[in-house]
Amino acid sequence: ARARVGDAAMAPHRYPMISMPEAIDMVLSRAPVLPVESVPFRDAIGRVLASDVFSPRPHPPFPASIMDGYAVRSVDCPGTLRVVGASRAGAPHDTHGSVESGTAVYITTGAPVPCWADAVVPVERIVTLKENTNEQIKVDASYKPGTNVRAVGSDIALHETLLFSGDVIGPHELGIAALAGIRNAETHASPRLAVLSTGDELVDPFSFGDVSGDDDENEPKRVASGSIYDANRHMLLAMAVEAGCVTTDLGIVKDDPLALACAIQNAVATGADIIVASGGVSEGDKDYLKQVLLGEFSFDGQPDTVKGAIHFGRVLMKPGKPLTFGEIKTNTKTVLLFGLPGNPVSAAVTFALCVKPAVRRMSGYLNPHPPRIHAVLGHDIVLDHERPEYHRAVLHWPEGTVRDVQDKVDMTLGNCPYQVNLGTENLPTAISTGRQISSRLTSMKGAEVLLELPKGPGFCGKDTRVSALLIRGELGVSREMHMGRVRPVVTPAAAPTANHGVLGAAVAKTAGVTRNDSSCDSGKTRRRHGEKPKVITVVMHEMVPALNVDELLEESTIPDGERRVTDDGNDDGFAVLSAAIRVVAESNETSNSNIEGTWQVSQVFAESGTSASLATTIRHAACTSQIVLVAPSGPAGVSSQAAVVVGTDLGFPGLADRMRHGIEGVVSGDDKELNLKELADKHAGAGVGAGQVAGCVVLSVPPRNAYHAIKSGVQRMLVVPREKWEGLVL
Repeated sequence: ARARVGDAAMAPHRYPMISMPEAIDMVLSRAPVLPVESVPFRDAIGRVLASDVFSPRPHPPFPASIMDGYAVRSVDCPGTLRVVGASRAGAPHDTHGSVESGTAVYITTGAPVPCWADAVVPVERIVTLKENTNEQIKVDASYKPGTNVRAVGSDIALHETLLFSGDVIGPHELGIAALAGIRNAETHASPRLAVLSTGDELVDPFSFGDVSGDDDENEPKRVASGSIYDANRHMLLAMAVEAGCVTTDLGIVKDDPLALACAIQNAVATGADIIVASGGVSEGDKDYLKQVLLGEFSFDGQPDTVKGAIHFGRVLMKPGKPLTFGEIKTNTKTVLLFGLPGNPVSAAVTFALCVKPAVRRMSGYLNPHPPRIHAVLGHDIVLDHERPEYHRAVLHWPEGTVRDVQDKVDMTLGNCPYQVNLGTENLPTAISTGRQISSRLTSMKGAEVLLELPKGPGFCGKDTRVSALLIRGELGVSREMHMGRVRPVVTPAAAPTANHGVLGAAVAKTAGVTRNDSSCDSGKTRRRHGEKPKVITVVMHEMVPALNVDELLEESTIPDGERRVTDDGNDDGFAVLSAAIRVVAESNETSNSNIEGTWQVSQVFAESGTSASLATTIRHAACTSQIVLVAPSGPAGVSSQAAVVVGTDLGFPGLADRMRHGIEGVVSGDDKELNLKELADKHAGAGVGAGQVAGCVVLSVPPRNAYHAIKSGVQRMLVVPREKWEGLVL
């Protein structure tokens, strides 16, 4: 009976809860950079350049005066000079041939310096003399050649790179292009984003007239009992415009599957790259969005013509747990679909965290993530017991006051993790916008940042250092200046112990990377691949095993997005380990006797299955391995695949394709014949990625058929010297 109760309690949800970092990884991995198009520079504000911009001519194109004065020969100074004309901006002094010595020309700022002159004497440094009708000036000092003259190309050289691919075009960039006479910009296209709201209760506040039919041109519709104004759609449209999208308003859609399917089809037909729907994604009996997206309805005997895939349907975050992300494939492109929660704060926060980064990636931004800064709390904040929170706050910047903030934080230099003692710094103070319930839209008023707070129990005290994501304005933070995420100090309500069941064991365990061998010593690390041991290391993420039914029952009380013993990724990790051992055993049996030594398999545990944690572990493992295999993490292996990108410095052309070739029978075929998981695996590239770091080859292994993938991609590499590996796959 106890086992049956445990089995029921552990029944998986159709849409497993994933972390926000994993959700963002998945979204960005599926957001394509849009094609390049040429547009007039003056119409390209907010767009991202797709190519470098070079100056077609120098600036200034002629020697120009820096100030008002007189153009002279430096050899004539000091002395008395005869004024023979004037050179003004737009009206240069016209000279043909040489001009006799002892002459000068009046000149204004920016005007061309005559070809015979090589210096400009400021007007306040001369004495004007009159002799008959000829004006003369007296110069009392000597001047070096080039004095007060801007040389040709001194501001902008011929063919100088003015703007770089990836630069965002703003007013200053437009000014630079105009100065160089460049008319058109090669930019990535702006994403076309369509927005709809769902709900029978919604009324458009900006449509006029009474709902009963008595029109009044000056008043918005009065809402009937049980109805509310639609705030989400107008807010999301404005956020999309601010993010650089071309928007389409799909209006309010009733809680009806056919109406919702028609609205989605209309958005796809009109060329939308992204569809954003608010509402209809939770667990209610009229929350139809997921079912419509998957084509689970029939209308008048005809199947729903919307055919899409859902990549995740719940996220471990507050606010925004029902956040849904999917795709609709057409003959020409893939349309991204975001189902945002109906509560307005949840809609705003999830748009900022997931939709806007997708928009920025499609627009060509080199770093699509929101800028992250550090702040200190101005007061205590109680943590949510079940989910990490993105807490709305405003920033108060210190005015010459130094706050004493003693803390340590994990930072990144390039891709190398390190810890720095922050000491005493000037940091802004974060002040909560008040009550944080997801229906209270006024909590977004004035909010500049989302504080990244861990789940409880416990609280973060006043003066605790936290990381904060900017959601309003850039505050001068460039894409190169993003700060590392801070793990704030949490004051526990009641500290768990190692005897406190499965959850207690997880909390009590020391954080960080746990290896079954010694960690990398930077002073003794053997960097050249020829000097490294013949080791394949499998990167897995932390697991707390359940030993009996009692522990399983206790684990069932933990939110399913946080359950550690039921994480499929752990099972995948041991499958990869077993597959690697099998492939190594086979290769050792057939190895060329001229190749010294035999291959061994090691394993290493990352702190979690997020791409950032896995990437850090990859770099540690690469110190003492020739090959690193990353076990699948995240739906369709998207987090482990992203970890290879983040954790490596170079690609390895052809190797990922060779691994996919080993499982092509699994990931090929008509989409209609594949179930949801198989479809996600296929369109994620089977979760396979390849790269190199510190002379080590790194591979993410697919969630299925690990043995065939590893054998196809790696086995031939094990029987030839390292320097010949590239030739096996190119």
